Amino acid sequence: MTSYNAGELFAEIERVVKSELPVEEGLLRIIQYCATAHPHPNWAALRTLNAAGDLRQLQQWLETIMRTMPPPAPITGLWFGLFNPTMEDRVTADLHLIGAPYDAMDSQWLFRQRWGKGTPYASSTVLDSIYQVAYGNEDGLGNDAEYPLALAYAALAVRHLAQLIGPTILGDAAQRVLHVGFDSGDFLCIGAIRKNGLVFSRSSAVMA
Repeated sequence: MTSYNAGELFAEIERVVKSELPVEEGLLRIIQYCATAHPHPNWAALRTLNAAGDLRQLQQWLETIMRTMPPPAPITGLWFGLFNPTMEDRVTADLHLIGAPYDAMDSQWLFRQRWGKGTPYASSTVLDSIYQVAYGNEDGLGNDAEYPLALAYAALAVRHLAQLIGPTILGDAAQRVLHVGFDSGDFLCIGAIRKNGLVFSRSSAVMA
């Protein structure tokens, strides 16, 4: 749970992700939204996050997966999952990638014919920084920072990669529908990569 109006916050994240704002500018918009609703000194540190290097790392991560263990053509849905692994005795936030044949009419599509076992974690420095600032001290922002910023940044980053290396992600599939979200919570359907590029979904939950 967070201190915000959950519906309004999610709608703002979706609006920013499905816009033309660059990743860093979009993330700053969400930080400003959150800071206005919940003033706290830690927002200052979060405003200094540098996404440029992390986006290059995420591009390399995704290109490596698509080159070394590409999903077969029937895998038309991709799930970029946010989770909290423990790395070297330290809890962090990161992304992993799995997929399955996409069916907008079946909410359980991801659990059928799943692809992606053994894909490496993204090792995102920005997601790690968000987590460490959020939980670095007892009176930190906690989930009031992790939830909106991890979701917004991950979705903005995936949108950026879809627009940058769309054909690599698409592979031999007719389309690949992109979802970003917490493995144990909220998610956003960004849209679908097709031969003509990224098409945003009109829905937050399914490709429509």
